[in-house]
Parts: sequence; C-alpha cells; structure tokens
Amino acid sequence: MFFKKHLRALRDFFLVIFFLFTYSTVSIAADKFLRGGIVLHPSDIELAGRWQFTNGVDYPINFSETIHIGFETQTSVYRQDVVGTERTAFLASANGFINAKYKSRNIGLRPYAGVGVGLLNNFTFLSGNNDWSHSIGYHTLVGVELGRIGIELQLQNAFDSSVRTSYAIYAGFVW
Repeated sequence: MFFKKHLRALRDFFLVIFFLFTYSTVSIAADKFLRGGIVLHPSDIELAGRWQFTNGVDYPINFSETIHIGFETQTSVYRQDVVGTERTAFLASANGFINAKYKSRNIGLRPYAGVGVGLLNNFTFLSGNNDWSHSIGYHTLVGVELGRIGIELQLQNAFDSSVRTSYAIYAGFVW
C-alpha cells in the first residue's frame, strides 16, 4: 500500500509538470517534445527495465530561432529482482535538466546538439527499505527533427565519480 501511494504521487507530479509546461500559453512559441526510449549502460547486457520517457520545452532566445534554452524531465518505473532473495524492488527515476541547445534553421530536417545540467534522482521501493539517491549531473545530446518526429541520443552522468555513465536513445514527437 505504501509503495502504490508514493508511486501514484510520483506519477501525478510528472503529469502536472508535463501539462503545466507543455500546454501553457507562455510556451506557445516554444518547441515542446515527448519522447520514449531505452537507457543503456555499457557494462550491462540485459535490457529489461531500461525504458524511459522524457518531455520538455525549448524556448528560442534569438531571432533566427537557432539557440534554445529549456528544461527536460525524465522518468521511468520498473521492477528488478533482488539478487539472492525472492524479493522484488520497484525503482523509479525522476531526473530534471536545464538545457541549452543549438538547432539548425528550420529546413525540414533539423539537426541539433546541446548540453544540460540537473538533478538525477532514483527512488527504490523495497518492502519497508525505501531509499532515495540523488546527485547533480549533466547530459550532452545530439538529435534530429524531421517535421513533428524527433530522434535523440544522450550521454548522461553525475558529477559524482561513483555513478556510472549511461546512454539513452529516444524517439518521439515535437510540436
């Protein structure tokens, strides 16, 4: 019961953030996006539980609309078996970044690159042993938009050297 209550609260928080920033009148001139993808760690072979969703807004800050400042939130929820026991842990990530991107002029195919700094969060729910780990991190990204479709590759890491680098491949919509 405790797990379901907190999981619903986390889901509701991200839904509110998503609707607040992607449908507000302030963000009408901005590029909004919603993508889904898979997170990869070079040392892991198994891909189970690696799906992640990201959404955000990029605001153009120059007249040619090539330089953008924005934000991005990322979340995923998955199960993982605890090694050596018959218990299962539920993990939920909740990351938030402030981004700066350079996008080429809008000529149909629009490549872009950027960097972001933010907070990397991981919530672990395990029958009374709930845990929250967090650290400040960064990500670099490259992608391409073709009309309303976007594909992106991200490299993400924490400034703390004990956290391993992850790579993510996303595909989704831009409006």
